Amino acid sequence: MKDNSKYEFWNYFKYYFSILKGQFIISIILSTGVSLFDGIGMAMFMPLLQSVSDDGNTVVSSSNSLGKLHYFTDALAMIGLKLNLISILFILSFLFITKGFLKFLQMYHQVKMRQHFMKTVQLSLTNRIHNLSYEGFLTFDAGKIQNSLNTEVALMRNGIMHYLNSFQSIIMLIIYMLLAFTTNWQFALLVSAGAIISNYVFKKIFSLTKQASSALSRKGDQFNSYILQAVHYFKYLKSTNYFSFYSVKLKKTIDETEYLNKKIGLYQSITSSVREPVLIIIVSLVILIQVKLIGTGLNTIILSLLLFYRALVFLLSLQASWQSYLQNIGSFKSINATLDKMELYQEKNAGSLPFTFADNIQLNHVSLQYGTKVIINDISLQIPKNKTIAFVGESGSGKTTLANLVSSLLTPTSGNIEMDSKPLTNFDIESYRSKIGYISQEPVIFNDTIFNNITFWAEPTAETLEHFNKTIALTHLTDFINSLPDKANTQLGDHGILISGGQRQRISIARELFKNVEILILDEATSSLDSETEAIIQRNIDSLHGNFTIIIIAHRLSTIKNADIIYLIEKGKLKDYGKFDDLIERSQRFKHMVELQEF
Repeated sequence: MKDNSKYEFWNYFKYYFSILKGQFIISIILSTGVSLFDGIGMAMFMPLLQSVSDDGNTVVSSSNSLGKLHYFTDALAMIGLKLNLISILFILSFLFITKGFLKFLQMYHQVKMRQHFMKTVQLSLTNRIHNLSYEGFLTFDAGKIQNSLNTEVALMRNGIMHYLNSFQSIIMLIIYMLLAFTTNWQFALLVSAGAIISNYVFKKIFSLTKQASSALSRKGDQFNSYILQAVHYFKYLKSTNYFSFYSVKLKKTIDETEYLNKKIGLYQSITSSVREPVLIIIVSLVILIQVKLIGTGLNTIILSLLLFYRALVFLLSLQASWQSYLQNIGSFKSINATLDKMELYQEKNAGSLPFTFADNIQLNHVSLQYGTKVIINDISLQIPKNKTIAFVGESGSGKTTLANLVSSLLTPTSGNIEMDSKPLTNFDIESYRSKIGYISQEPVIFNDTIFNNITFWAEPTAETLEHFNKTIALTHLTDFINSLPDKANTQLGDHGILISGGQRQRISIARELFKNVEILILDEATSSLDSETEAIIQRNIDSLHGNFTIIIIAHRLSTIKNADIIYLIEKGKLKDYGKFDDLIERSQRFKHMVELQEF
């Protein structure tokens, strides 16, 4: 959505209309109905009662006090309705009962509209994240994504409520202005001019509020990012006493957020306190001009004043609602900026073939670069089905990047990847990834039960339970799970904090095997474990040999001694390949790496 301050209300209208469509039109119709019945009821109340004679049985001429609104009473007389106290009170009751019914429909419709709008926004965010490419994800701050999904969406919900209130106030204001012009156009014109002048007084404050709101939204992104990092690195920050320094950043952000909130509160306090006195001064001056200079009768002025008092009430309401909306405008800009940026990085899934894998994965002259930096340089290699492949090399040599290319997280700058001589791009990307298991150095453990972590929240049917039991047996988890009081329903805590590193890693492997993967990628899967635990995990991995296509990325060369093919990567290039013993004989570089690790 373009930020055109000159036409901002209309721009926001078009933005909401693009999402709500017919619902927004219905809301306008209901708001107009409420305003019309409210306006006519209030306009008729005083003059009609004033026109009734003291006995309450007849109506005296009221054209002077009603202005052109006497057409309404003339219309009632034409249909044969005798105007007296009872009929007038009946008409007023009918008008306000109808208004009340329309008000109910309007408010309930706005509730449904708000919920539909928020659902649409949240689904848009969810879908964009789901379809966000890995390269695109790397450009985002995790704190901004979390802030958009939580805090900003909540502020957006408040914002649309204030916008709808502003829109309602505009319609009410227009209706009362039209009625006031019909009664006494001179009075209406003078007060309108005064109201326009007063609006310019508040325009600067509205602009400052809008700027502060945008700044507040940015601070929210920053604070969420800091909090995420503080939680993620809590152990490190605590053990090194860096938390004392890191908390200074948090406190500074909190202070800046408090300052912005105070600034917005100050602007709101100013407008709330001076708005009504300014308008009363305007009305007083207009009455003085009408009586002293123009010579308008007090009866007509009283009716005009009643209508304008109602109009000014809604003008005050409009200004208050609009300022409240501007306080939340930063969330709209933040979420729309996030959605627009995600749209630029949406993953393209051009393939349609279901994934099948019978022979091998082939990388043909694959290169990858970011800007001018070459990460992978013209690599060609083969990964046979159900063989164990290892990528070795120094840190930063391109091992993990190669695995990311194979898993389709990254797209080659040049060259191509084939499955059984068919380009990877021909396959449906989700079908392909559903057959990939990924185990990283830091196991992915959700704050839930063992069963839900392994089955990924599958329903506990008989078939699921049978498959679950086979999987935990395959990963040597059966004895461990049976030793727990709650068995598979044991809660693992945040990031699996309640179990050991080796158990977390085995549960991660079990999750991948449960979904019947064909390709298993182990990215430094045992590097953070002690030697004994590493040996246990390594035996688990070795037991899978020949049943899965396994790609191992390792610094500890002892974990790849049994690999079928080892690819030595150096500075993004393929330097050599072969079995472990062959590489020791042939490659001085690989031999030196083995000697340094002394095994």
